[in-house]
Amino acid sequence: MSEYKSIKGKTVQFLGTDPSETSTEGQVWYNSAAGAFKSLVALEAWSSGAPLLNARRGGASGGTQTAGLAFGGRTPPGTDVADTEEYNGSGWTTGGNLGTARYNLASATNAPQTAGLAFGSATSPNTTTEEYNGSSWTAGGALNTGRGFLGGAGTQTAGLGFGGYAGGDVNNVEEYNGTSWTTVTAMPSARRQMGSVGLQTAALSIGAYGSPSDLNVTEEYDGTNWTSGGTYPQVIKDVKAAGIQTNTLAFGGSPPPGKTTLTTNYDGTSWTTKPSMATPRTSHFGAGTSSAAFAAGGLTGAPPGPSSTAFTEEYNKSINVITAGAWASGANINTERYGAMGVGTLTAGLIYGGYGASLSRTETETYDGTSWSEVNDLNTGRRYVAAFGTQTAAVAAGGNTPPGRVTASEEYDGSTWTTGNSIPTAAQGVRGAGLLTSGLVFGGNIGAGGSATANTQTYDGTSYTEVNDLNTARSGGGSAGTQTAALYFGGTFSVPANIQTATEEWDGTSWTTSPGSMIAERNQQGSLNSSGSQNSALSFGGNSGTTSTQNADTQLYNGTVWVTQPSMASARSYIAGFGTVSSALGAGGYGVPVPNRNQTEEFTGETSAINIKTLTTS
Repeated sequence: MSEYKSIKGKTVQFLGTDPSETSTEGQVWYNSAAGAFKSLVALEAWSSGAPLLNARRGGASGGTQTAGLAFGGRTPPGTDVADTEEYNGSGWTTGGNLGTARYNLASATNAPQTAGLAFGSATSPNTTTEEYNGSSWTAGGALNTGRGFLGGAGTQTAGLGFGGYAGGDVNNVEEYNGTSWTTVTAMPSARRQMGSVGLQTAALSIGAYGSPSDLNVTEEYDGTNWTSGGTYPQVIKDVKAAGIQTNTLAFGGSPPPGKTTLTTNYDGTSWTTKPSMATPRTSHFGAGTSSAAFAAGGLTGAPPGPSSTAFTEEYNKSINVITAGAWASGANINTERYGAMGVGTLTAGLIYGGYGASLSRTETETYDGTSWSEVNDLNTGRRYVAAFGTQTAAVAAGGNTPPGRVTASEEYDGSTWTTGNSIPTAAQGVRGAGLLTSGLVFGGNIGAGGSATANTQTYDGTSYTEVNDLNTARSGGGSAGTQTAALYFGGTFSVPANIQTATEEWDGTSWTTSPGSMIAERNQQGSLNSSGSQNSALSFGGNSGTTSTQNADTQLYNGTVWVTQPSMASARSYIAGFGTVSSALGAGGYGVPVPNRNQTEEFTGETSAINIKTLTTS
């Protein structure tokens, strides 16, 4: 009988506690405290991911689960787009646009995010090829046969295009060498809308639309010839695939007459059913490997009214249990209001001020991670203040106390509020970062018609000192960080228009505009204030547009770019927020049709933990 060491290359360890670090599937150890043998077991499942920036279908994709690419396609009600989005495993952000907006194009499915290839389309001109370098697209060599609905595989310098529709179904096959396309051996029959994956010399075609009906064929390409592979479990078209020819994950697609969640794996010979997706979809984006893939966008819903979605799912086969980030309901605040501000952490938070029941509010509430408690009020009711500090050492500076903006500042010591020195200029919508004894106050709305200021002041616990201004005067944005490393994002020049996406970083001396603009313009959003950091910030909710549309989406800043995150359940603006990017809270706010809100939502970032199983005998 073989020993465990000869099979796994290591002995069974004797441990007092389970290991916290990841290792290999099937590793066995003895837990002396539990008196049991344990092992690491791989799980396979789909989980929710952050949504695309724009709901769409019929685009193309490539890359991996942590460096994915989605480009082109069609947005409702039927507009072909050139948009490119990049995925980092956490969220989507904007990439460089295609040179030509198009729909039902193909890609080199196994090309990395920084070297993508797009070709063909159902939109004229349909011979166009473009190459992506990680930031922008440039023209490549034209296809010999213009077509859409074709399959694609390979890489940017060794691409493959096959089948498709050019006034009728075709079986043409072309290979790309990084400069031009060459026609090679045709497929056995004309077809379109097949799933595709693999390399130029080892590709796979899965299902298809063919005359007179959809197909369940699998065909393998070896760089010269096409041969039949294992039959797909059902007749299907528009399935997406990830991996290589001998280890492929296929998911979604359109079996007659609708859409499917079916997920399968191909081992080079036959197909095996795997855990299904949560959402049936077709004409979607998808890429990655057979153990770590993503599916995004596409058409969902039943005929006759299917709709495009932005929903993303991730497939993982891993010894790690991955729990996607999400918002969940928390305890309601005691006083309904919007325009309050908050500081602290999820288990030691504080909100104060705001507007509700036609009054500027004085109420102050603490949060312990479970419930809100009323504590001593502000001395003066006010809303839209600058907030910084902690639950036991907070500042409320400026804001609006009828009949208008004020300079007044108050400090909280964990028990009561006392009057402090005033900020230099009366302002509302001003923002803050840092601590009570080392704070920063910036921006705000100071004049008639909503005119904004770029003023920035430091606070030493006693007085405010003018320092270098923001590059862009604005109010009502989001903030995070410390007195020497702060972040300001979004906001507006004036009311109600000119809402911004710009992000600025403060280094203790001056503000620098970051190249990482927000994904979408936002004003009066929730943010982490002094409890976030310059390289790790959240924006959630907020309003946008001249009609002040309320939003529920969440954006995360990683120090370089903004990416999407799961949305809040309730669309609203003027939200009090605090916490970290992995553990945040948004409370109250302004919504439609109910203006004053008391809802609390808590955000938990994506987590990962190893999957341990106790071994038993039977």
